Amino acid sequence: MSSKSSYKQRGASLIESLVALSLFGIAAAAIGNLLTQHIRREATNGTTTTAVAVGEAELESIRSLDYSDITTRTTNPTPAAGSPAYQVQTTVVADSPAPNLKTISTQVSWTEPAGSKNVTLYAVYTDVTR
Repeated sequence: MSSKSSYKQRGASLIESLVALSLFGIAAAAIGNLLTQHIRREATNGTTTTAVAVGEAELESIRSLDYSDITTRTTNPTPAAGSPAYQVQTTVVADSPAPNLKTISTQVSWTEPAGSKNVTLYAVYTDVTR
């Protein structure tokens, strides 16, 4: 018998260990990148949801006005702690889409690390006479 045939391999070679470590490193980097993107998108979703709520509050504020007092306006609501500053631009178009109706578009804008964002909500109000 030769000495080579009686030799039994015990454990992994250096090359096998380096390949396994490289594969683990690539997988860990990919998962880390995925988690970073997820956290950023989650923050964007939260600010967008808040922006929609700010826009809805603006539409409800306008709804409480007399029909003749509904006009174009700009507001800057006080942001909650940790939220970006929102700017609300409300545009009113009278007699649109028909006489005695007002089309209202409320655009909520804000800036986040990825850049400027905005959400627009639309409503049509009519004069209700009692």
